[in-house]
This record gives sequence, structure tokens and C-alpha cells, in this order.
Amino acid sequence: MQTDDITGLVGSIGRIDAFPTVDELNAFADALAERHPDRVSITELGRSRGGDPIREVTVGFGERHILVFGNPHPNEPIGMATIRHLLCRMVADDTATVGATWHFLLCVDPDGTRLNEGWFAGPHTRTSVARGFYRPPAAEQPEWCFPTMWRGRKVGVPLPETKAMMSLIDRTRPALIASLHNAEFGGGFFYTSGGDPQYWSALTARLAAADVPIYHGEPDAPGARALAPGVFELPLFEAMADLLAAQGLDSVAALGGGGCRDYAARYGTAILVCELPLWVDSRIGDGSAGDRVLGDLLDATAADYHAMAEVAAGVLARVDGRLSGRSPFERSVRALVAGLPGLAVSRQAVPERHRIATRGEIFFQQYDWTAMLRLRLGGMLLRLLEDEYRRGGEPVLAAERDRFAEVFDRWCADVEQNAPGVAVPLARLVGIQAESMMLAATRLRAGLAV
Repeated sequence: MQTDDITGLVGSIGRIDAFPTVDELNAFADALAERHPDRVSITELGRSRGGDPIREVTVGFGERHILVFGNPHPNEPIGMATIRHLLCRMVADDTATVGATWHFLLCVDPDGTRLNEGWFAGPHTRTSVARGFYRPPAAEQPEWCFPTMWRGRKVGVPLPETKAMMSLIDRTRPALIASLHNAEFGGGFFYTSGGDPQYWSALTARLAAADVPIYHGEPDAPGARALAPGVFELPLFEAMADLLAAQGLDSVAALGGGGCRDYAARYGTAILVCELPLWVDSRIGDGSAGDRVLGDLLDATAADYHAMAEVAAGVLARVDGRLSGRSPFERSVRALVAGLPGLAVSRQAVPERHRIATRGEIFFQQYDWTAMLRLRLGGMLLRLLEDEYRRGGEPVLAAERDRFAEVFDRWCADVEQNAPGVAVPLARLVGIQAESMMLAATRLRAGLAV
């Protein structure tokens, strides 16, 4: 379909100033179903580890089934706003379902999402998000806990939220799963399970139309093959695990388990993953020659990873025995500290180490990867110390909190001075995700590759 046709199906997207919370999205879905009982149905697929309902909202009556996963990582809420818009659109105009039955899983990880909601209403700056940030370790990420086999053994221990996704996949045998992700900073890109050059260029055209730069760096999925600029093939667990193992890393600890592509492969399901940034910076796309050799740049990046791990490990050592062991922040911080050396190895394991790095690559390593990890690690560590002290912890926790707060403030100040980024209007991000899914859905209807 032409761009105008896709845009028309998605409809006009008004100004969005805040991401919906779990409760707000649930209330919205309930009200929509109450007003349109003949068009909208809600099914509880299970309960989260914390007791929240995992809810599926269904609209449309076609033979093809499309699954949309909202907030698969709890720090990535663009998808919840996208789901809210598309539900409104499809209820108002049946043609927007493009002849398919859509199943919207409102929020994959409501427990983790609630730990991020402090920054959903803004201000949306890199520092404010970091101060309210939470992301679970690999073993607690529902979308990466699907059971699969690797080298003759079972891997992946499904969480309750994962089991809810598994039941939905098995019941619907979907033609497409769209998983809605976002990053903090950088450019936009997509993972797909297939398609063709026309499809891939149409996906990245969504980025260009919204003035979001295409991401040209290495994908975060190990070994993902570039299909086109800004489009990667989403690897199966086996391929990613083999690559990490070849680098001497613990693949299962790093990855957790299989992804939705691994589990849905039995049904021939196509996959689309939308990865969008909250902030952009034109320097990321600077392809001119910089003043550093790529290998030296990556070695320096690896050293930064080790250094930040040492800082956090030192804090944990000084409060040893004073933590309750029950905090999700502690599990995340410990997992990230343990994983940073492996990430350092992965960053260094790239070809062409002897060439001159581009200015964009230099900026990206410093203010996307390194700064992102500092802000994530620092924000969660500070929250851990604050939460444990408020629960009646010992004075050493307050002292360590104040000591580390000075380090974290320096990390934040560096980012805000040198790479604060330009915030992308939330409506544009919703538009990219919605149009990308609609593009895939219309291609499926036409019998084209996705």
C-alpha cells in the first residue's frame, strides 16, 4: 500500500504528553469494552508474579490473527500508548482491522512497569528517566523466557507472564506477532523474521517521515543479520547463544531463554519488532572520519564498562549484609554488574578494528552505549539504596546512598551537558509503531512476505 493509505488506516494521532500507566490502560480498555461489547472483548490470560492480571483485548473478526505485545520490557512504554490509539481507531472504523483479528496484550510485565511509572508523565529527560528507571535481569524478562532447546538441553524457564503469552500464541496460531519496544537514545530500527527489500524500505520510510534517524550501529541481539539499513533479522536463540558461547560467555545467563520467534516458529508466525528512541541526536549519523581507530575506541568502551561495574560492585560490597535480598532493584543491579564484563567482550568482538572510526561511532559509543548503561545502572543502584534505607535500614545505607549520589550526579551532568538529546514527540513514536504494524498487516492480507 501507499504511504497515504497506511496513514489513513492509522488515523490522526493527537498530542500525547504522558505514557499511560498500567491502571490507566486497564481502565481505558474496560470503558471501551463496556461501550462496544459487540466489537471489543477482554480475556484474562493469567496473573503476573505480583498478582496483576495479564489482559488480552480483542477487536476484529478476520481469519488472520495478529498479536501485539505492549511493554515487553517495563521501561519501554511507547507500545502501551500505541495500543490505546489503535484500539480507539479500530473500534471507530472496522476497515482499520484490515480483515484480521487483533489481540492486544496490554502490558506484558505490569509488575516491572509499575516500577517505572514515576517518569511516565515527564519531564522526559535522560536524567529524570534514569532516576525512575527499572529493568529486570534476563531471567525475569517475560519475552525472553520462552522454553527452547540448545545443544541438547532445555533452556528458558517461563514466568507466569510468559505462560500467558504462550497460551495466546497456541490458541490463535498468529500470522504476525508485533512486539513494541523502545530505547532511551539513538536511532530507530526494526527486527523482522523475513520480508523483502520493498517491505524493509517501507518500514524505515516511517522513520524518515517522522524525522527519526535510522540506527546504523550494531544491533543489541547478538549476531542479528542486517537485511537493510535499519532492519535486522531477529535471530533464533540458538544462533545468539552459539555466538556468545564462541566468545567465551555464559549464553543462558546473558539471554535467559528463547524469544517469541522461537516459540511461534511452529506456526510459521512472522515477527516484527519496533525499536524506537525517546531522544535523538544528529551526531549519531555522522559518517565522516573521526580521530580514533575503531579498535582503540572499542577497547576504551570496554574499559568504561569494567570501571562502572567496579564502582557499583564497591557500593554493594560496602553494604554487604545490610540489604534485605527482596528488592527487584538489587537483582537487576547485581545482574548488570555481573553482565558488564561480557558486554565489554561483545563490544570488542567486531571486525575491522584497524579502520578509522566515524564521528558517529565515537559519539555513539560514548553517549549511547556507555552513557545509557551508566544511567541505567546508577539509577537502579540509587533506588535500591534509597528503598532499603526507607524500610528501616542501617545508617550505612544512607551514607552510601549519599556517597553514590555524587557519582550518579556526575554521570547525569555529563549526559545533560554533552548529549541530552532532542525528545521525539510521543505522537510521532506512536505513529511509527502503528504504521509499521499496519504495513505488515496489509502485506499479509495481500499475500506478501513479512
